[in-house]
Amino acid sequence: MGDTHLNNLIDSNLHVLETSVELLADIQAEQFVQVRRPYFEASLGKHLRHILDHYLCFRRDLETGLIDYDQRQRDSQLETDKDYALAIIKQLHYFLDSLKSQVNVNQPLKVIMCNDVATPDGEITESSLGRELQFLQGHSVHHYALMAVILKISGQSVSEDFGVAPSTIVHEKTVKQSA
Repeated sequence: MGDTHLNNLIDSNLHVLETSVELLADIQAEQFVQVRRPYFEASLGKHLRHILDHYLCFRRDLETGLIDYDQRQRDSQLETDKDYALAIIKQLHYFLDSLKSQVNVNQPLKVIMCNDVATPDGEITESSLGRELQFLQGHSVHHYALMAVILKISGQSVSEDFGVAPSTIVHEKTVKQSA
């Protein structure tokens, strides 16, 4: 049986992926690929592909213990084909759900990323399974915030919580309750 903290982290990532599924159901194929220049250089599809790329790196590298987020596949089909994106999301959902049998949220991992153009080969940092699940969730929400702006500029209604960090939602609820 997995530990509760790990299961909560996995569930938050499953929720992130479900949010992507809901988004794809709410938009047309044209909206998925449209770039709203001059304000944005990336489509909704490119943002989603970027999010999924990070999850795919995590899945690919977890067993080795060295997650390399710079070696993303950057599969252009993910940014243009909603059905394909949905299939990948389903695979990632299954993978993340299978991690619930892990017993150690503190399982040590290393992460390599290029953080500066002066070190293009990247630098290795110590991490853990739990921390990387936190990163994936937060990274996704960050891109959802950008996607929310794109959607709003396009005249699409967006849930008030879409692209908002859970800590911000909790804070705003606390402020409303104390007012």
